[in-house]
Amino acid sequence: MNLTAGICPKCHEYLLLKNNVPFVVCPLCGESISHHEATVLLDNKCSDQANLNDLTADCIALEVQYGPELPYMILSQVVENFPQLESPTYLLTKLTGYDGGAVREYLKRFANLKSQPNNVPWAEDFLDACLNYRNMEFADLFAAYIENKIRPEKQVEYREKLAKLRSEYTFKANNPLSTKTLMILYYVSAVVNVLLLPVFMLLSGWLAPIIGMYYAINIATSILVICAEIGLLYWHHHVFGNRLGMGQSERMAMVVFMSSLVFAIGAAIMGSIWKIPL
Repeated sequence: MNLTAGICPKCHEYLLLKNNVPFVVCPLCGESISHHEATVLLDNKCSDQANLNDLTADCIALEVQYGPELPYMILSQVVENFPQLESPTYLLTKLTGYDGGAVREYLKRFANLKSQPNNVPWAEDFLDACLNYRNMEFADLFAAYIENKIRPEKQVEYREKLAKLRSEYTFKANNPLSTKTLMILYYVSAVVNVLLLPVFMLLSGWLAPIIGMYYAINIATSILVICAEIGLLYWHHHVFGNRLGMGQSERMAMVVFMSSLVFAIGAAIMGSIWKIPL
């Protein structure tokens, strides 16, 4: 059953409440309380900026005592109400175990925002935990974060670490053939996917008098073609490695290719309906 966070109106402690249950018994004070009243109390507290320091301290204590679930829900409400505040956003990122999506969102919001190092005491802990090979797709954001958050005497250390990781991450992608080969794969695959429609129309016209399951053959062929194209992209990644950033033409080619995958699946169905007899 899904849970939501609230504050007990009797003992004023934070607690998790079962959704769709109008009245519950507080596990801390044993009193019967209203689900609606408990959630409204928390909403009001999270929407008042004067409570932010208390909420942050409470969430740190709750994480130690109960684990990350309850403080995560509380901080999510705080961040939703005050998306411009860095401290609760960082704590929310930390509670996710520095999940890649949360790290990216935190960096996107605050990496380019200049801060005095003493106002972001967690900055070095964040980099120690997140500046790794797995997160190198955010390398440019990390570079800005180091520039804007880290004390000068430590910046060289983190810049060197970032440069080393960036080099390891992209060392084969600098090959001029990397982008050229990828663009060829995108456009050739897109053309093949579009041509599948007339191929399936002809194939259906030829197979329909022979076998009743010709539509299954079309669908299986479409899936095999898509798997082959994805396999070629995997081969490209294996040969040329990871990439940072994407040009406009490459982005357009990728969108065309992704759209053609949907067309390829539809082609198997429509090509089975619109037959061209041979």
